[in-house]
Formats: sequence, C-alpha cells, structure tokens
Amino acid sequence: MTGGSATSAASGSRAVWLLTHLRLQRLANQISLAYTRRVGGRTGRPATAGKKRNRWVVSAVVGFFMLFAYGSIARQSIINLHRALDPLEGSRFATPSGPFSEAMTRGLAMEWSLLFVVAILGALATRELSQPDWDLEWLVTLPMRMPLLLWSRLMERTIANLIGLLTLLPAGTLVAWVSGYRWTAPLVGAVGIIPLLLLAALFRTLIDTGLRMSLAPSRLRNLQAVLSVLSILLLYLVISIGLVRPLDFVMNWARHFPAWGCWLPPGLAVKTLNASDFSSRAQFALLLIVEVGIAVWIGLALLSYQLRNGVVAAGSRESGRSAVRVVVRETHSQPGFLFGTVVQRRELKLLGRDRSFLVQTLVLPVIIVFSQIVFQGRLHSSTLAGISNATVASIAFGIAAYTLMMSAFQTLNSEGGALWLLFTVPRSIESILREKAQLWAVLALAYPLAIFIIAVIVKRHADIELVGFAAIVLLGVPIYAAIAVALGVFGCDPLAQEVRTKVRPTYVYLYMMLAGLYTYAIFASEWWQKIVVIVLSGLLSLALWQKARDELPYLLDPAASPPARVSTSDGIIAAMMFFVVQGITLAIFMAATHHLSGKAIVIAYSIAGATTFGLFRLVYWRSKTIGIPRNFGPGTAKALGWGIGAGLAAAAAGAVYLYALRRMDLLQDVMRESARELSANIWIPLLAVIAAPIFEEFIFRGLIFGGLRRSLDALPAIVASAAVFAIVHPPASMIPVFGLGLCAALAFDRTKMLLAPMIAHGIYNAAMLALQDRM
Repeated sequence: MTGGSATSAASGSRAVWLLTHLRLQRLANQISLAYTRRVGGRTGRPATAGKKRNRWVVSAVVGFFMLFAYGSIARQSIINLHRALDPLEGSRFATPSGPFSEAMTRGLAMEWSLLFVVAILGALATRELSQPDWDLEWLVTLPMRMPLLLWSRLMERTIANLIGLLTLLPAGTLVAWVSGYRWTAPLVGAVGIIPLLLLAALFRTLIDTGLRMSLAPSRLRNLQAVLSVLSILLLYLVISIGLVRPLDFVMNWARHFPAWGCWLPPGLAVKTLNASDFSSRAQFALLLIVEVGIAVWIGLALLSYQLRNGVVAAGSRESGRSAVRVVVRETHSQPGFLFGTVVQRRELKLLGRDRSFLVQTLVLPVIIVFSQIVFQGRLHSSTLAGISNATVASIAFGIAAYTLMMSAFQTLNSEGGALWLLFTVPRSIESILREKAQLWAVLALAYPLAIFIIAVIVKRHADIELVGFAAIVLLGVPIYAAIAVALGVFGCDPLAQEVRTKVRPTYVYLYMMLAGLYTYAIFASEWWQKIVVIVLSGLLSLALWQKARDELPYLLDPAASPPARVSTSDGIIAAMMFFVVQGITLAIFMAATHHLSGKAIVIAYSIAGATTFGLFRLVYWRSKTIGIPRNFGPGTAKALGWGIGAGLAAAAAGAVYLYALRRMDLLQDVMRESARELSANIWIPLLAVIAAPIFEEFIFRGLIFGGLRRSLDALPAIVASAAVFAIVHPPASMIPVFGLGLCAALAFDRTKMLLAPMIAHGIYNAAMLALQDRM
C-alpha cells in the first residue's frame, strides 16, 4: 500500500508538471511567433527554414514603451494615493517609503482589489470563451483523475495569465520597491502576486466552466462581448488612479474603503510586501496562504460538482445548442439598392452575424475613448459647449482610429481558414483588401461626422477652426484605414490555431503609436506643421501598402518571402537616418567648438549623406535588391539634356517666386539674412551645388520616387515625391522647392538615371544663390 501510494503521488505530481509544462511551452511558442523563432526546440531532422522578418526590432521598441507606460502608471498611482490619503506627509511628487499608514494600506488594498477583478474579467473576455471548441473536452480523456486534472488546470492558468501579470506585476514591483526591496523588487513582487493569480485562475475556471455547461455558443459570444466592455471600463477606472489628475470619486473610494477589506487576499498581499519585520511578514503571508487555500479547496469542490455528470453535463450544453432551431425559408431575390461591392456586402454580413465582433468594432471604441476622457478628467468643470475644437477633433479621430484597429486591422483574420479561397477567385487579393479598407474607412468616418455635427449643434455655430479640424480628421481616417489593413497583413495570422496567436500585439501597439502621431496635426500651432504630418502620414500609408502588396502572394507559404526590391519605406528610413546622423554630427561639432561654422555644416551634411548612401548600397548588395537607382549608364547624353532642361525650368520658376516676394515686400528680412550668410561663408555654395544634389537626389528621387513609381502612375508619383521633398525644407522655400521636385522627378522618370535630377538640382541651387546675392 505504501509503495502504491508513493507511485500514485509521484504519477500525480508528474502529471501536474507535464500539463503545466505543456501550457508554458505553448505560451512560449505563442510569444515566439512574434519573433519568428522557435522556443525550446530539440535537434532533429532539419525543417524548412522560416521567413526572416526581423520583427524583434519592432517588438523590442514597443515592449520597452509598454513596460515604461505600465511602470509610470503604477508609480503615479502610489504617489496619488500617498498625497490623497497622507496629506500631512505626502508632497506633490513624493513617493512613500517604508511601512504604509493605515489609510495608505486601505487605499492600496482597494486598488489591488480592482486589479484582481480586472485580471479575472480580462481573462474571461478573451475570445477563448466564445470558441466552439473547449479544451477541457479533450483534457478529460487523459488518464488522470478529475481532481488532479482540475489542479493542473489551475496551475497552468495561474502561470500563463498574461493579463493578470500585466495588471498585478507592475503594482507588486512598485510596492516592493517602496517597501525597501529595491533591485530585488521585481522578483519579490512576482512572488507576492502568485496567490492572487492562483485565486484569479480559480474564479476564472469556475465561471467559464459554469458558463460552458449552461449556455449555448451563441450566447457565450454575446456574453464575451459584454465582458470585454466591462473589463475595459474597469481597467480605465484603475488606470485613472495613476493619472496626474485622478478622479475625485475614485479617491473617495480609497478614503472610505473598509478596514476589513485589507484582510482579504489583495489587502493581505499588500501587507505582506510592506511588512516592517520578518515576524509580521510571516504572519500576513501565512494568513494569505490559508485564505487562498480554503478558497481553492471550496472552488475545487464546486468544480467537481459542476462536472459530476461529465463535461457535457448530461447533454445540457448540447441541449443548449439544439435549442437553436434553424428555420429555412424560401426567399426570392428582389431588385433593390445594394450597398457597395460584393466583397463589402459580404464583410457587412459577417459583421452582423458575429455579435462579439460587432460590439468590439462599433461599440467598444466609443466606450474606450469616452472612458479615457471621463477618467482623465478632461470634462471636469466644463460644459459640452465649452469643449475646445481641438478636443472635439481628437475625440473624433480617436474613436475612428480605435474602430479601424478593431476592424480594418483584422481584415485577414476575418477570413480565417478560408483565406486560401481568395487565391482561387479571378481577382487580386490586393483589390479585395482595398475594397475592405474602403468599407471600414466609410464606417469609421460615421463617428467623426456624427461628432462634428453634434459639436455644431451644441456650439450653435461652425467656425473656420472647427471646419479645419474636421478636414484634418476626415483626411486622416482613410489614410489610417490603409495603414491598418497594411499592418494587419504583417500583424495577423488567420491560419493560426490559437486565438492568442492570430494577432501579434506588437503591430497593434505600432498602429496606435502611429495614430497618436497623427494627432500632432490637430494640436500643431502652424499650418505648415499640419500639412507636414498629413503628407508624411499619406506617404507612410503608401509605403506600408506597398510592402503589404509584396507580401500577399506569399501568405500561405511558410518559407518563401518576397524578393528584395527598392520601396518607398526604404526612402523614408533613409531620410530619417540622414537627418539623425547629421544632427548627431552637428551636436559633436557644437560640443567641441561651441559654435557651428559653415565648414562644420558641410562636413556634417557630407558625413550624413555618405553614411546613408554607403549603408543602403551595402544592404542592397547583400540582399541582391532589385530596382537600385543608377547614377550613370547608357543614355548619359540624354540624362545631361534632361538635367539641364529641368534645372533651367526649376530655376526660372524660382526666379519668378523670388521676384513676386520682392514685389509684394514679403520675407525681405529672411532674404537679406540669407544673402549675408552667403556672402560671409564660402562653404554654403559647396553644400548647395555639390553635396545636396548628390545625397538628396539619391533619397528623394532614387528611393522615395522610385518606390512610389512601383505603385502609382508617373504623375501622382511625381507630385507625391515633390510634396515630400518640399515639406522637409523651410516654409519660406516650400513652393519653389516643390517645383524643383516636380522637374527633378520628371527628369529621373524619363532617363532612369540619377545624373539628370542631380544636374537639375545643382543648377537650381546655383541660380537661387546668385539671385539672392543680387537681391
């Protein structure tokens, strides 16, 4: 008997470990998909090499910002509670240290209780609940007793609760830090939240098991949509504690949180981490373990009772399914108005069938944005009529951006396992995605239009400023619809079997970061800054769409990737690299000489240009890139002719522009200052006539225009590249530089050699310098 018991115990512990290890391995593989690397793989037969995407760079950047944001919110919440609950001790920005006061402990117990509920609701709100397949249905087929199976299920859900880790770990780390653990705080905080994660796993298992046993899958999808809304609202309520201006009623909750709440598991976890001595810490930890142990014992008993008749529960779940009767009626197609294309009508029909997707797409964005506004106190002590036009515009664009993130970003995922069917229809996948992007742009535009109409009604007038903000938002929504669909090509995996792996969070956060950058067009003070943001956003959408189009033929291929080609995104990256290297070099000169001479500017410009040119040439050579712009070749005489002609045309237009400015007495101070700098510095002509044409033409004509020409006809590509070229120059010279961009792009398009735009650029700059010197 003793030997048999020992063997049974060993088998039980081994079973728990195997299932927990399986869950961890599964989670690690899911995470590794974002990096396209295999985790924990063993050596064996060589497999087909996967695609190389270098996603780890984007993931690392976004992950850093996420950790920074969560840590900042957790720190600010402790400061706010300390200032509100310890007014005699807490200064405005002081962080408490050592043992907390009784009021501070109650406040943190309230916050941790809310975080605990968020960890439960957030785990229940995932699409796993709405899936028709239930993993417990195949887990019960394993040769394990039911109590042992339930224990292993709790262990794996405790360790693999990502939402619980994201909500509780930053809070636990910060409490451990201020309690004196310092650099061991992350480890101590992780240990301190384990009982709460175990308890959250228990409640989650009890709830989802009961729901699975009693509700039909259609009702589960509806309930999952409701839970997603509740979890978002509660999450923003907790985040509001960590804002610079926390909500008054939340602080009142913290002040009046009952003392007995500190003896519940969340409060005991705070007490354990903040105990001043080992004896108190051991007592609080023991009490926490006892409470969680009793709760787990009762919960396992309830789970066993729920599953007393098996997983199907004597057909209760099946009866819930069979209760939904399908009635087939004979329908006759009637002619009438049909909205959109066949693809768009199909997308709308799928949206209407999936209520969970419907709520997440059309309802959740409104709740998210207005929750942020309310919880951040932006409507505090103000009426609707007193809201600024910029705030109205930011609300409108925010709702539209969230709608696109929930819908357009999921365009490929909506196809699911039927994605391969798109390759069989006599149409390109790009055209199908384009129609879907147009549909989601139209649906997302409904929110800004409604908000601006309401603003006009409330304010009782529509001023020019509001109309301008409306134009910015209405231009931005189609742009970001294209960006969302393009990023969804890289950030979604419709063929993934796991719900969590269908979307790569890195690209979701990347999309939100890009959408946040567009709001600068709303709050920028100068008109030209707004134009710069809009033009760059449009160029970014074209660049990402071009990359996505190259990827589409290889979606179903696990190994092959599109061949390397010069793209618009290469030009954007090259321009950014050029300006960054130039800025760093100028900063070094400034630190060394404490002033910037013309020679230093030319040297910095040349270093930045040569570095960018050399690195891109090296990368293109190593990757065997197609479509690299060439400087010389057959047809040099033709390139010379086009370069001279384009340069003279651009110089003539620039001369007319300078003459007009002089006649209208505009920008005379700027022109006189430029003439003085030109006469006092001989390095400026060298920079303008030699260095600038060589390096700028490689970036703006060779890469940006060359990439645009792959996707656009000649005229739109010429105009778009000229606009980008103009906006990186000072506002006073945007108009003539735009003309130069048109002439240079036309010369490059006709000759396919950079020699032509370089000559045109040099002639234009020489003519402008000569005219400014005379004026």
